[in-house]
Amino acid sequence: MKKLLMIITVLFVSIGLAACGSQGSDETAGSGDGEKGAKKIEKVGLTVMTLDNPYFVAFQTSLEAEAEKEGFEALINSADFDLAKQQAQIESYITKGVDVILLNAVDSQGIAGGVQQAVAAGIPVIAVDVGADGGTTATVMSDNYQAGVMAGEYLAERLDGKGNVVLVNGNPITSIFDRVDGFKEAISEYPDIKIVAEQNGELNRDKSYSVMENILSSNPVGEIDAVYGVNDPTAIGAYLAAKAADRTELFFVGVDGSQAAVDFIKEDDVFGFTAAQHPEQEIVEAIQLTKDLLAGEEIEEEILVPVDPVSNENANEFEPEF
Repeated sequence: MKKLLMIITVLFVSIGLAACGSQGSDETAGSGDGEKGAKKIEKVGLTVMTLDNPYFVAFQTSLEAEAEKEGFEALINSADFDLAKQQAQIESYITKGVDVILLNAVDSQGIAGGVQQAVAAGIPVIAVDVGADGGTTATVMSDNYQAGVMAGEYLAERLDGKGNVVLVNGNPITSIFDRVDGFKEAISEYPDIKIVAEQNGELNRDKSYSVMENILSSNPVGEIDAVYGVNDPTAIGAYLAAKAADRTELFFVGVDGSQAAVDFIKEDDVFGFTAAQHPEQEIVEAIQLTKDLLAGEEIEEEILVPVDPVSNENANEFEPEF
């Protein structure tokens, strides 16, 4: 009987130790699986509308800095304002198996098919600087509506609430829509401010120069008081056209906060204002969203990076990012 009791006791102890060992193995395995599941960024694809604009070169510089810091490969391409080219770049990123595509859309609606392809392939798309259709995971951009409001308020104050304005518009992308909406909302408070001409400068200096030449030729001295360009290259192109025509009676406002615009503000009050963006911060925010996504965390669908006003009051202290 004693022998039987001893055998039973030994069996129970053995079973208990085995159970404890099994439990410990499960916990260790669980911990190991958790570490394996914490995926690091390996490859990021960025496609921008153009690298001829210093603003988007700042995107490139910022992404390269993040890649060096985080240890991932950065693939960067310019679409050169060509929708088909940007579509092909997205397809290339899908083939290369990037972890995320950062998309600066040439056309917010037109690029929807490319976004859908990436999503179908299981690759998240984060829109940067402008929104994009097709199912992007998130959007990181400047507060473009705020930029338009700031530009409109500066213009209205300098005009003392009365005058004729030219709006040099841009491409069909959400950031431009927002800048125009914010501007028009701001000046709507002043019924004596009229938009007498609105044309597309295609977001570049040369085209805006040509557009402004035509506007000046059909609007003699005294018929235009101010010009709003929806980005700095647009405003600068229009400003240079007016300067070449010796039309110093009007002034110019833009959006970007570029070094070129700030330099013009410092040297000539005819170029009066720019709403400064922070492109480097947009890329930093996009990479943080990517890290959160890969960690399985919930993320914000939209992040707006605030803009800052730059005029002759603070241009000497302001340090442009691009």
